[in-house]
Amino acid sequence: MRPVRIGLMVAFAGSIGFSLAGMALLRAAPKAVVWAGPMLPWLMKTPTWVYMLSLPALAFALYLPGLGWRRSILLLVWGSLVGLTAELIGTSTGYPFGGYAYTDFLNPKILDHVPFLIPATWYAVSILSWELASRTTARPLPRILVGAVFMVLWDVALDPAMGAGFPVWRWESEGFFYGMPVLNLVGWLLTSLIIVGGYERLTSSRPPAAQRWTVPVWLVNGGFAIGISVVSGMWLAVAVGTVAILAPVLVTHFSPAPAPQS
Repeated sequence: MRPVRIGLMVAFAGSIGFSLAGMALLRAAPKAVVWAGPMLPWLMKTPTWVYMLSLPALAFALYLPGLGWRRSILLLVWGSLVGLTAELIGTSTGYPFGGYAYTDFLNPKILDHVPFLIPATWYAVSILSWELASRTTARPLPRILVGAVFMVLWDVALDPAMGAGFPVWRWESEGFFYGMPVLNLVGWLLTSLIIVGGYERLTSSRPPAAQRWTVPVWLVNGGFAIGISVVSGMWLAVAVGTVAILAPVLVTHFSPAPAPQS
């Protein structure tokens, strides 16, 4: 399993590095668009697809030894299904996140609304958040809440990057933070509570043991969003996003080891 994890981590981090370098090059030298010619769409989309495939695959491989195949697959299906349902409702009704629509960058889409690889990212980030939350408390209900809050913090870093920096989606009305409305945070919290609560139920409140890869994956993933904000010159998003990504790491680092439940 270790070689698989290493290979996925290389693909994951490499796709992020390639994407950020490409964005920085296009910002610094717009004529690079001409140099790339017909290769440009391929050069832009391929690393994005590698990133969106490698992130959930890495999360799955990370916790498979502790969870086993059955529970790992159940969590993958649950997290992806809840995420997809929330996204389909959101893009159709404007609730629970606020009115938004995905651009065509990540086509094709499920029911012409949600890109196919978006649901699996809900699974990936939620299981990372859940494992980090398990380092702060052994009690299921507080763990669900903390895990959901960690998910919201990740979105705080992600949303400016993907909604304004390199638009993967667009908000229908101008919100308070680079277009993001307050309702989006509420929607993320509710959706994350359902996902993480389901994880607790499906595993009989036995989250995976702490993995030393979790924090690096969390930081690299968050660094992608912050990097896009840096390249886009959105410095408030950089500052807020950095605090949001570091907060779960610092909270877990300074939390006393949770006492096992009797």
